[in-house]
Amino acid sequence: MRNSIGSHPLATLLPSAGSPLGPLIRREIADLNREYLALGLEPALASDPRFCIPSAVRAELASSPGEVCERMARSPLSLFQLFLPEPGLEAPGPEAKGVADAGRADAAGWAMASRCQEFLLLSLATARQMARSTPLLSRLALGLDPVVEARLAAMRTAELGPVVGWPGLVRPRWEWHERFWALLSSSARADGDDAGLRRAHCVGLCLERTPSGGGRAAANHAHRCRPWPPRSPLRRRLPC
Repeated sequence: MRNSIGSHPLATLLPSAGSPLGPLIRREIADLNREYLALGLEPALASDPRFCIPSAVRAELASSPGEVCERMARSPLSLFQLFLPEPGLEAPGPEAKGVADAGRADAAGWAMASRCQEFLLLSLATARQMARSTPLLSRLALGLDPVVEARLAAMRTAELGPVVGWPGLVRPRWEWHERFWALLSSSARADGDDAGLRRAHCVGLCLERTPSGGGRAAANHAHRCRPWPPRSPLRRRLPC
C-alpha cells in the first residue's frame, strides 16, 4: 500500500502537531525570513552578496503585494544560510564589511549598515541557541553544516560580535538554484495554494547542499560540479 503524504518523512515540514519544528522554532524562522526578504529587496543592497536573492525573483517580489513575501517568510526553512570563518581566521571589523555604499557617512547609509548588523547578530544568536537546545533540527531549519553547528553550540557570547563582521557569514539559501527560488515565489503568489508552498518547501529540503571550504557561498556549486573529463581508452577498460 502506498504511503500517504502524512506518513512521508518530508511531511514533518508541514504545520502539524507532530512536526519536530514546533511553533516556537517556526516563528523564529519566520521572523528572520521576514527581515531577510526585506533586506533583500532594499535597492541599496542589490549587489551585496549576503542578501542578493536571484534578480528575477527580486523584481517579481518588488512588484508583488506584501502578502507574497509574508507567505514566503513563513517557510519552515530559513531563506538564508549561515557559515563561519575558519578557526583562527581574523574577522574584519564592522568598518570593513561589504555594506552597500559603505563609504557614505549619511544617516541613511549608517541606518542600513546598522540594520544589516542587527539581522546578522540576531541570526547568529538564534542559530547558536538552536544548536544548543535542538541539535539536528538546526541543520534542517537553518541548513547548518554539522561542523558549523558544533562550533556555534560551543561559541561564547563574546565571540559572536567579531564573527558578525565576517563578510561570508550569511548567503541566500539555494543560491545556485534560481529555479527553486522561482518555484517558491510563484507558489507564494498563488493565493490559497498552500499545497504548492508545501511542495516547494519539500523540494528545498531535497536540494540541500552544504557548501564546504570555510563558509564559501553555494554559488560555487557550479564550479565544484563541473563535468568529469573524458575517459581515456585505458580508463574505459577499468571496472570503475
